[in-house]
Amino acid sequence: MSGWHSQHYLEAGRKAGIDEELLHRVIATAEHTLSRPQPGPPILTLGHLAHLSGVEMGRLHAYVSRAGEDPYREFTIRKRPIPGEKPRFRFIAVPEPQLLRVQSWIASEILNRAPCHPASKAFAPGSRLVAAARPHCQAQWMIKFDVQDFFESITEIDAFRVFRDRGYQALVSFELARLCTRLRDKHRDPASYLPSRRRSRYRGPDIEALYPRKHMGVLPQGAPTSPMLSNLAVSDLDANLNLIAEKFGLRFSRYADDLTFSTTNKSFGRSNSIRLVGEVYQEIVARGLSPNRSKTSIIAPGARKVVLGLLVDGQRPRLTREFRSRLRMHLYYITHDEHGPSRHAKVRGFTSVEGLRQHLLGLIAFAGQIDSVYADRCRAEMYKADWSATTT
Repeated sequence: MSGWHSQHYLEAGRKAGIDEELLHRVIATAEHTLSRPQPGPPILTLGHLAHLSGVEMGRLHAYVSRAGEDPYREFTIRKRPIPGEKPRFRFIAVPEPQLLRVQSWIASEILNRAPCHPASKAFAPGSRLVAAARPHCQAQWMIKFDVQDFFESITEIDAFRVFRDRGYQALVSFELARLCTRLRDKHRDPASYLPSRRRSRYRGPDIEALYPRKHMGVLPQGAPTSPMLSNLAVSDLDANLNLIAEKFGLRFSRYADDLTFSTTNKSFGRSNSIRLVGEVYQEIVARGLSPNRSKTSIIAPGARKVVLGLLVDGQRPRLTREFRSRLRMHLYYITHDEHGPSRHAKVRGFTSVEGLRQHLLGLIAFAGQIDSVYADRCRAEMYKADWSATTT
């Protein structure tokens, strides 16, 4: 971390007539932050954060106090379809511009600098989905788990602990955590209150005096801070699951809420797999999360092995036949004279032509991680379509 020099700060403070003891306390606070691995910048107060992020102090205080209207706009996006099931949607909460600005600063200057556990393959700068699939190539036995409501299970307390671990003082950590979380729902249901025993350890009397509202926030899916905060908040879970994997002789990776364990040992067996499931469930629950039991799967030798939509039965991850067929279908209809993007978007249930376009760009970007030549060919085909209409 460059840009902070204690001697320069001391000299400037003396010229401004600031008390010498206070100056040395501030310098000690800053150096505590800078002592962390890959540290973020020192933040001394909420006013200091306002100066660093370019967002007015009063606005930041209102966000932290949870005063006024909810600063998030909600909408839904369609999840990847599952054959035979009804359309599924993901709820996204996008922060208003000034909150987005400070969150983007926190993400780039603090969170994206922090080291994640090696088993975590999502969200960190430079991370790629294919990196989560690659360790499981040529697996014989594979056990897959899903964490239910992953982002919304990461609480304000978890975010607070992340910032404390990054070397920030308690009040600043609380304020950063509040800026990165949102109340569970706008009606402030009783579940959003913090139990008094946990509140006393988390907030302390000084924070209680400044911010008396006791509703519990969670990570909103749509804030730029949420991905890395979720990674850092469960680093202890990653470490414990990695120890379990080592005990069983397995490889382990986590991509957001998807956990994958595998082995090339054909004799690993179903009984060992069942034992693993029990231990992983126990660890997930101990962390305050919930396994989505309906999505847990034990995949035996001879069965098809897919990780995050990629085939891993060979030496390297490959696109599935279903993925290629789905993309080919989209490209056929959007370039067909009697269909085109507008009609195809309507038939497929997209709310707009732009939504369809972004969906296809995402699919092609996904393909590009595995087969860049194929992705370039699909992108060229996509741009042959008439995208002049923006709504259905």
